[in-house]
Amino acid sequence: MEIKYTYRHGEQFLIGYLDEYPEYPTQGEDLQDLELNLLDIYEMIQDGTLQKKSHGVLQLTEAV
Repeated sequence: MEIKYTYRHGEQFLIGYLDEYPEYPTQGEDLQDLELNLLDIYEMIQDGTLQKKSHGVLQLTEAV
């Protein structure tokens, strides 16, 4: 199984998040540390420790 994530270089750490859960960012000293932290977040989401966020779509109508 693969889990995609996105990361960037901060001033002192790598900062990243799981692509499916961008509302839970984390950091790591290096890529290996970041991946371990991302795995922890994934496991917490799966076991219910962290709640999955719900998303909706706002429908806009043009003003007349």
